[in-house]
Amino acid sequence: MDVARRRVAGVVGVAPWGVAAGAVAWCLAGSRRAAHMENYPWNVWTPIGYGAVKGVFLGLLAGWCAVLSLRAGRAASRKENSGAARFAGLVFGGGLLGGLVPGSVRDFMGAPQPRTLYYFDGPRPESEWYWRPLLSEWLTYTVLPALGCAVLLTAGALVSARSSRRESVGWAVPALVGAGLLLLPHYAAAGLPVPQGNGDHVNESASAGLVVLATGLGLLVSAWVAWSRRKRSAGRSGPYPSRRAGEPPSVQGEPPSAH
Repeated sequence: MDVARRRVAGVVGVAPWGVAAGAVAWCLAGSRRAAHMENYPWNVWTPIGYGAVKGVFLGLLAGWCAVLSLRAGRAASRKENSGAARFAGLVFGGGLLGGLVPGSVRDFMGAPQPRTLYYFDGPRPESEWYWRPLLSEWLTYTVLPALGCAVLLTAGALVSARSSRRESVGWAVPALVGAGLLLLPHYAAAGLPVPQGNGDHVNESASAGLVVLATGLGLLVSAWVAWSRRKRSAGRSGPYPSRRAGEPPSVQGEPPSAH
């Protein structure tokens, strides 16, 4: 398989890398938010957990937008030998769009939110929210995580395109992210005070932990399903290559003219 064909094959591993990139990017954003909630000491780890879960879904969306961008780019050019720069540009552009749009719609179309300020603040009037507070929120917790997710997604896609074991990305990456989420509540809350107070703090901390654990288990199950399908497909194909579900024809051994 030549270099161009290997880059096209990297499409298969884009979406799982989006999950990993999103979890990292928005977990860091949640960590920054938690560090600034000085009047929220009982369960300050909660934004970290919710940020990681949010990143899983936004990263998956970014990954699929990157896949659509690659397919649209190939359909428009009808060229296999497009180069690594074009491949990276399509992945980055699609991933950035997928990670940027949901948060931007929420920030600019939704009601004014006090997310960057204080936990006990109520909703602010438009005159106190738009412009500086809104732009600060949007740039810090929407643009920067989406940009970081797109960069990590692009790097992962390029690694997959050049790897001879790219088929394992579909189960190995979600399995690693799922295992990380199972450990996140313990390590993120390490050294913090035990949730206490009016009871709401205890419930919020427990709810965040359950959401993180459920998402981690879901990723582990999806990784097991992907691994099982790959194993069954390899057993049926034997020594001959077979069409793998979800892969473009060029990845499955068909000539470029099939496009």
